[in-house]
Amino acid sequence: MDRNPYLALVAIAISATAFAQTPSAPAAPAIDIEARKASVANMETYISQREKRLAELGQDIVTLDARIEKRVDELVKMLADMRDSKDSRTKVSNIKQEAIEGLRRGIDLYSAKRREMAERAKQGDGAALGDLGKFDERIFKRVDQIVELGKSFPAHKDVDKYESEGGSYWNGYYYENTRISDDWKQNRRDNMKSGQTRDEITKAIREGLDRLDQRRRSLKDLLDNRNPSESARKLYLQEIGGIDAQVEKLNSELTDLTTGAGTSTSRAPGLDEAVDIGHMLDDARKDLRGDVSNLFRLYDEFAAGRAKLNELRENLVARKAWLEKNAPVAK
Repeated sequence: MDRNPYLALVAIAISATAFAQTPSAPAAPAIDIEARKASVANMETYISQREKRLAELGQDIVTLDARIEKRVDELVKMLADMRDSKDSRTKVSNIKQEAIEGLRRGIDLYSAKRREMAERAKQGDGAALGDLGKFDERIFKRVDQIVELGKSFPAHKDVDKYESEGGSYWNGYYYENTRISDDWKQNRRDNMKSGQTRDEITKAIREGLDRLDQRRRSLKDLLDNRNPSESARKLYLQEIGGIDAQVEKLNSELTDLTTGAGTSTSRAPGLDEAVDIGHMLDDARKDLRGDVSNLFRLYDEFAAGRAKLNELRENLVARKAWLEKNAPVAK
């Protein structure tokens, strides 16, 4: 049976009507300008809080750093003013050598942290780039202190090897009894320790100069031939300038150490006092290791907080810009 054409038209009309009445997507909610303004005020409060926290961390770093430097200065000056006695033999010299080794480990710690900062600077952290000089200052100072201790070892002097213990007459002749002088023995011990220590420091400085030369050539190649990013280029240029300053400093220290007459010392503690000084230095080294570890922890927290604060400030600028663009015009 044929379909009724009228019914077919009705069906098409109903279908079209149903299609026309299909619900559309919900309209976007109206922008709440007042809420956006409130978010700007909240962000400003948030930033203020983070700024205060960052200032507190910065002051903690300054305070702890000053305490570390004061303590190291005191220890170096105390040891530099001492020399061995016939009683202590080489105890004071050994303590000085241990102190020099501790200062060298300190240089390694600051250098490692500096490399971390250099990598951040390479990735575009401009604040980290500015921090590199602070680590350089500490490294330079440790070199100064090592040289100061190296120069405090007694300079070479001539001492009579034999001393008289009296004499006697026999068969009309005078026979003098002699023995090797204790002063000569101590002088020989001093000369051996002084020569050994100065040679070790001299060798370390020359090796450092060689490494700096290699590093400078490597950086120059990166600048000239590797098309670095802008942040990396800034880092490399600053590093080359820093290397030039380090080379000048180390050459000056090397000359001072190898040609200087050494510093005069006024105290020659006995063995018992030298032993006590050794124990004191052991405890001071432990304290300083803990303090430096805390210093680096604080610095890491400060650097992370500084980066976070920069992000918040950028966010605030974007929110204010949006409001300026979208806020309704007052009538």
